[in-house]
Amino acid sequence: MATFLGIGMIPTGWMSCASHRHDCWEIVLYLEGRGAITVGDEAVPFVPGTIVCLPPRIPHFERGQIPYRNYHLAFSGFAAPVTGVPRLRDDEHGSARRVCELLHREIRLGADGWRAVCQHLGAAFIDLVERGARPAAASAPLVDRLKAVLYERHREPGFGVAAALAEMPCTPDHARRTFRAATGRTPLEFLTDLRLAEAEHLLASGSTVAEAAAQVGIDDPYYFSRLFARRFGISPSRWAAARGRGRGRGTARSTPGR
Repeated sequence: MATFLGIGMIPTGWMSCASHRHDCWEIVLYLEGRGAITVGDEAVPFVPGTIVCLPPRIPHFERGQIPYRNYHLAFSGFAAPVTGVPRLRDDEHGSARRVCELLHREIRLGADGWRAVCQHLGAAFIDLVERGARPAAASAPLVDRLKAVLYERHREPGFGVAAALAEMPCTPDHARRTFRAATGRTPLEFLTDLRLAEAEHLLASGSTVAEAAAQVGIDDPYYFSRLFARRFGISPSRWAAARGRGRGRGTARSTPGR
């Protein structure tokens, strides 16, 4: 199991870093610039979003074609997801970068409990690295993009699947078929699952049926009630009453869209 040891950040404006080595794994995420990091005898090009995993005790140095900036994280007990010098990409949402920003802030501010928080964030970063190393299906970019649009816009009033499909680089029918083959759900079912999962949280937190419907992008509370009852076998008002409306905050489910 990987243990997070620390994080640093090269500020904007660097053009090179002299050859050095570490006794632990170092994982570098490039934020800006362009150039190459040479690991042993292997030159690895980098651009924003490149992630390079540097094995222990292997000399490495950087040369920028233009000024660059990066986060560099140290881990012990890391098991590389691929052989050689693993090089990966941050995802389109910048998930690894966001985790690094949180890590850097936590370790610099040193607030109460920061060590435990950093270990959890470090584990999340490793999970992202390992996920990025797994082979993706040919359909993954399209499916991920459609999921992202549905998630980002599911709270918008009047937003529907047609609007999301219109943003895809293919025909709506192809996107629907590809999405269902990859997830086992249609885009509409995925969108409905997102909305109902959030509605559960809102109802448990004290929102009325009309408020919950509006906050998850459904204009008609009666239509929302029918969807809710079809999924859970009980009306949203009775569901909220049975759980004691407003007694505490709801908790998001761990299954995406469920």
